[in-house]
Amino acid sequence: MCDLTDPRILETYTAIVEDEPTNWLILGYNDTRDVISLYSKGTEGLDEFRNHLSDEVLYGFVRVEDRFILITWVSEQVSGVRRARALVHSRSVASTLKLHHAQLTASTLNDLSDTNIRTRLKLGDGNQPSSRRSSASLSQKRLSRRQSTQSPVPPTSPTVPSDPVPTAAVDQLAQEDEFVEANENFVTPPVSNSSTRYVDEQQQQAELAANEARQRQLEEEQRQQQLLIQQQQEAEERKRREEQEREAAAIAAQAAEAAAAAEKEAKRLAAEKATAQRLEEERLLKEKMEAERLMEEKKMLQLRLLEAEKNKDIVLSGFVSVQPCTSPFWRRRYFTIKGKSMTFYSDEMNPNPITVLDLNNVKRLSNVNIDVETFVPNAFVLETQQNGAYQLFADNRKERDTILTALQTVI
Repeated sequence: MCDLTDPRILETYTAIVEDEPTNWLILGYNDTRDVISLYSKGTEGLDEFRNHLSDEVLYGFVRVEDRFILITWVSEQVSGVRRARALVHSRSVASTLKLHHAQLTASTLNDLSDTNIRTRLKLGDGNQPSSRRSSASLSQKRLSRRQSTQSPVPPTSPTVPSDPVPTAAVDQLAQEDEFVEANENFVTPPVSNSSTRYVDEQQQQAELAANEARQRQLEEEQRQQQLLIQQQQEAEERKRREEQEREAAAIAAQAAEAAAAAEKEAKRLAAEKATAQRLEEERLLKEKMEAERLMEEKKMLQLRLLEAEKNKDIVLSGFVSVQPCTSPFWRRRYFTIKGKSMTFYSDEMNPNPITVLDLNNVKRLSNVNIDVETFVPNAFVLETQQNGAYQLFADNRKERDTILTALQTVI
C-alpha cells in the first residue's frame, strides 16, 4: 500500500483532464518508502516532462492532444526490490489517475520518445484529431471526464434500464474509446435495451479479464519480490559464512603465530639458560684453578720466605702506600721485610729508613673495617703495640696478598 493523500495530486490531475494549460505532472516518494507526493508539473508537454525525470522511481501523467497516458518511470539505477515495489504502487497510482488511455513502464528516455508515446495512444497519422473543435465538443469532453472521475450519471432516455452503469464500466469505456469530436448538430442516437445489455455483458467480461490479468500480474510481482528477498537472504547468508570463515582463519593464523612466538621464546630462554650455566661452570672452574694456583704460589712463597729468614736475608721488598694513625695523608714508600722488622724508606736508593715497625708485637693484621676506617682497594691494617696502627694498600690484589703472606710468615 502507498499514501496518495497529497491534495495537489488531484488538483493537478483535474487541471490536466479538463484541458487547462497544465498538461503533465510527475509524482515521487521524496525520500520516503511509500508516501507519494507531487514532484512537478508543467505546460510544455513531453519535452518538458522528460527534462524533469531523475534516477529514481517516478510516476507521470501526460496529456497528448486529446488523450492521456500514465507512465511508470523506473531508472536503470534502481535496485530490484524498489522495482518490485514500484510495480505494486503503480496500481494504486492508476486507481487514482483513472482517466488514461494507455499505461507505459519506461527506464530510458528512448522509451518515452514522441513516436513511442503517440503509438501507445493511437495518435498516428490516420488518428490525428480535427484541429477544429467547437465549444460544444469541449463541453461534452469535460463533462465526460468529470463523470468518469466522479460518480456515474443516471440515464435520461426512457429506454435505458433503471440501474446505473457501474463506475468501473464507465472507466473502462473511457480508457478504451477515443473522444468523439462533435459539432453543433450532433444528435445522441437512441439506446435500446438489447444494446445496453450487450454493452453491460461486454463490460463485465472486460472487467473479469482485467481482474484476472491484474491478479496474475500481482501474483507474478509477489513471486518476483519473494524471489528477490530469497536471493538477498541467500547472499547475506553467504556473506555471513564467508565472514565467519575469514574470522576463523584469522584466529587460526593468530594462534599459529602465537605458538611460533612462544616456541621461539622458549628456545631463546633455554639457550640463555644453557649459556649462563656454561659460563657459571667456567667461572667456578677458573676460580678453582686460580685458588689452586694462589695456594701453590703461597706455599712456594712461604718456603722462599722461610729460607730467606733462615739466611737473615730480605724476605720481601717493594712499594706500598702508607698512612700512619698519626697522619691523614697517604705516602708512597719503599719497604723491606727482614727478620722481625718491616722498614719503610723514601725510595729504594735511600739507605736511611723513615720508620721501622717491630713485628714481634703485632696486635692486628687484617683487611680494613669500612665502617670506621677509610676503604681503599687492596688495603689492609698492620697494628703493633709500639708503633700503633698503619693502613697500607698495594697496587693490586696480587701484591697485597704477597705482602700479607710475607708478614704472616714472619709473624
